[in-house]
Amino acid sequence: MKTYPSPFLLEVARNVYQQHKNELTKIIVVLPSRRACMYFKQYFGSVIDQLTIAPQIISMEGFAELFSQLLKADDVTLLFELFKVYREKDKDLKIEEFVHLGKSLLSEFKMIDNNLNEKEVDEMFEHLNEIKLLEDWAQGLGDEEKEDLKNNWREGKTSMTEFLIFWQRLADSYATFKKSLLSKGLAYGGMLFREALTNLEARMEELEIEKVIFAGFSQMSGVEQEIVQKLNDLGKGQTYFDADKRYLDKSINHEAGYYLRKYVNGFGAQHPHFAIDQFNTHDKVVGFKSVSSTVGEVKLAGEWLTSLLSTEKDKLEFSQTLNHTAILLPDESLLPALLKSLPDITFEDGKTLAEYTNITMGVSFDTTPLFDLIKVIFKMKERVEEKDKKAYFYFKDVQNILRHPFFNSNYREIDQIASSILDDIVNKNFINIPLDYLVDASGDMEIFKVVFRPWKNNYKDIIKNFIDLINALLRMMKSSINSVGEEEVKISDSIYSYEQELLSILFEHLKHLNKVIEDSKIELSTSPFKTLLLELLRGTKVPFTGVPIAPLQIMGMLESRALDFKNVLILTCNEGMLPTKKSVEAIIPFDIRSNYGLPTYKDKNAAFAYTFYRLFHRSEHLMFSYLDANSGSDVGEQSRYLLQVKEEMMEDSGFRVKQIDDHQEAWLLAKADKTMSEPIKVSKSEELKESIITRLKKGVSPSSISSYIRNPLTFIDQKVIGLDESDDIEEDLDSRSFGNVVHTAMEWGFRRMAGLKDEYDPKKKEIQPSFVLRIDDFKKAIDDRPFIIQLIEDAAKKEKVELVKGQNLLLKSVAENIIVRFFKKQIVELEASESKAFGIVRLEEFINHNVTLDINGEKVELRLAGMADRIDVLDGKLRIVDYKSGSYVEAKMKPKDWEVFIDDVDYAKALQISLYSYLTKSAMGDPSNAHFHQMIRACNEVLAKEKVPTIDFSKDIDAGFYFFRKINDGLISCKLDGTFYGEEMDFLPKTEKWLELWGKHLLDTETLLEDVI
Repeated sequence: MKTYPSPFLLEVARNVYQQHKNELTKIIVVLPSRRACMYFKQYFGSVIDQLTIAPQIISMEGFAELFSQLLKADDVTLLFELFKVYREKDKDLKIEEFVHLGKSLLSEFKMIDNNLNEKEVDEMFEHLNEIKLLEDWAQGLGDEEKEDLKNNWREGKTSMTEFLIFWQRLADSYATFKKSLLSKGLAYGGMLFREALTNLEARMEELEIEKVIFAGFSQMSGVEQEIVQKLNDLGKGQTYFDADKRYLDKSINHEAGYYLRKYVNGFGAQHPHFAIDQFNTHDKVVGFKSVSSTVGEVKLAGEWLTSLLSTEKDKLEFSQTLNHTAILLPDESLLPALLKSLPDITFEDGKTLAEYTNITMGVSFDTTPLFDLIKVIFKMKERVEEKDKKAYFYFKDVQNILRHPFFNSNYREIDQIASSILDDIVNKNFINIPLDYLVDASGDMEIFKVVFRPWKNNYKDIIKNFIDLINALLRMMKSSINSVGEEEVKISDSIYSYEQELLSILFEHLKHLNKVIEDSKIELSTSPFKTLLLELLRGTKVPFTGVPIAPLQIMGMLESRALDFKNVLILTCNEGMLPTKKSVEAIIPFDIRSNYGLPTYKDKNAAFAYTFYRLFHRSEHLMFSYLDANSGSDVGEQSRYLLQVKEEMMEDSGFRVKQIDDHQEAWLLAKADKTMSEPIKVSKSEELKESIITRLKKGVSPSSISSYIRNPLTFIDQKVIGLDESDDIEEDLDSRSFGNVVHTAMEWGFRRMAGLKDEYDPKKKEIQPSFVLRIDDFKKAIDDRPFIIQLIEDAAKKEKVELVKGQNLLLKSVAENIIVRFFKKQIVELEASESKAFGIVRLEEFINHNVTLDINGEKVELRLAGMADRIDVLDGKLRIVDYKSGSYVEAKMKPKDWEVFIDDVDYAKALQISLYSYLTKSAMGDPSNAHFHQMIRACNEVLAKEKVPTIDFSKDIDAGFYFFRKINDGLISCKLDGTFYGEEMDFLPKTEKWLELWGKHLLDTETLLEDVI
């Protein structure tokens, strides 16, 4: 069996055999995955030179199960056990309301036990009980209001009650849940590992194990590290790490070596000879391909495979090579299309490429046709109408079922009945279809009678009907197979094997759900059972059968851990896929996770980076494809990993880069890898200078100018080159998304209070009307909690944020509290005013002004354009209002001299609001700005009609921020009377002088652009 070059697991197998050949029965080899175990067994069999009994070869999860006395419970059982704990505290809690939160809690509890010991867990929960998250958002409360809020929480009088109670109960729920599981001999993953650690010495003696060898790991959880370290201390542990010298070089600080550098001074130091220069041991061909669609990606995969197997010699080598080729899919939805695109290649032994292929990854059940059918059936049953004791089905539901792939069979009679009913729906103009008609039209066909049979409103009857449907579908498939010639049976059977696998999975889940629900003694109606079943199926993977060890492996990224392949193709190498998007499941806040060493998205990315880079170690040919900007997909730009690879390897003699992408991308290589310790510096070419001038003429906003002060390269990326790079550090509902939800809710809340629609589209020439809001409008909104909740939920939908999972569910209450407090502050401001009303000029309105700057004698056109969150009038004074989700430092809102704006990021907010003031005052004084003046005139007409003071142009314009975290401080303005490099100047010319200074910095080709890391 030929391999190229020598795989990591083969090297480990040789070492294990050479060192322990006389004591193999006393050895356990632990690997990252079951897939790695299968390969290791093959390699071990190839290195032994005498008949012997192999050592135990197990995954890390298998090790925990072997060393623990507890039984690992499945997720459904765990969910119901946890539900019981929470229902003890809240008798009105319903399972369908709990399921989303329960899944997130289970994930958090597993993560806690995997990484913290008992003492650390107690400390973390004590920290959480301080309501750190809430304190962050309640900084603006006065002492009396804080005390009142606390008292009202205890009495259940405020919208934050559930939020506080949740945090107070979390530690108790965690402890009670574990105690309940232990009493039944059950555990979840983290508990198994803790139990294994406790039993380690006793079980080693009981099992007569002398050595446990861990190989191929990069990221280990806290408890896994404790296990390895304890075994090392006992002299019974051994580790093999597949590392590269550059990973361990602290001066490089490579992301892929984040974990290995942690281990190198501990148990990892046992085998330094594995930390070799993996990237230059042999020549590699690395290719990068931009494609415009997913269809193009799978077509590329087919062409790539064809090129690898173009000769008989290539085919022979392929069929004899254990680790020949891997196709990795960060986007699992590509799998069905990829399978259809595999080339039709036949080998000398008569086998096809498909027979030499194994699919290691599973497909999510919720992407399958059966999942769609289940949803359609539930929808149809929920919309059944009862008239005169007869059942009627909505015609669209019936159409959706009859057109479903499961009802488009090779059985002619089924097709005829389905077609007849569909024709009748159109010809007889059915809206509500009588059940009697459907039964009569179905004839003797069982499948139709089962699917249209009415349900009783309880889970047992639903399960019975679904099992009857499964059996009817299986019988239909069997009849279809038997209806064709004997020679075709095998082919027909293969056609239905996928559907039969799906039905088998559904049957097992129904059977298990029935048992768990019965044991929990909970009565479930249709709605909660539907929620449970669909959630269970969403978390299920559909496996593919095949030859486990095959020359071609199709897998996900994680399945490749510890494995090596001669040829590697990775599809969809785009941000959001490679690496994956940040999770929104987390409940424990980012700062607490970070403080206590719990995994954050940074850890996840580091582990993912190692998985990616390790594929280069022993490969000969790598190809990466990514979707370009014209693909129309919602994936991000080209993965940063590809940019890093090009930068690190393009000049490396050990690599032959097959394709270099366009000029713009080549420029980006200078800043791709932010894992380097030194700041990245980029020179400004004349071409880049021209691009900047074009951008200035097109338009820049006050906030984008502030972004230049924070990080010049980010400004160039996003505003000049046009990239979208996210630098946020929060892995759940990040501060930007949370701010957007609250911001949108406030905007729509203002419009709804005035009886207006939520949005106005300027592309459709829709003009925002001005309106007036008074004290009573805000009071009514505060008293109408469903109004506030609906605002938040609608705003979350717009921002594509789920509020049903993890910390997001809790932050929904925080958002409600912020909006209520903000509305209360508006009342306070109105009560202190003379007019007792806000005149709302516009919400989310662009203001722009053109100015010519003198930059070193060159005239440069600048279009300053900013979107104001709110333009309003209070007591005749025009105000420009912006919302900020964070806080502020008062001293940094009052610059004594404007020179601080050019290089001090702490004054960024003051700079931004100063530029908004300049923008508005300039637009006010520019008669040619027709849009702005038309907007002001229209507002004054509304104000006069409502008997509210119109805009007084003799009053100075006010511009400021409302900070969510300090709402009680009201509108925070910036001091605009500072000097400019010591010179007293009027506001408008002073601002233009500063803009010219900024422009000189921006366009100076002698200075480098420096990235702020």
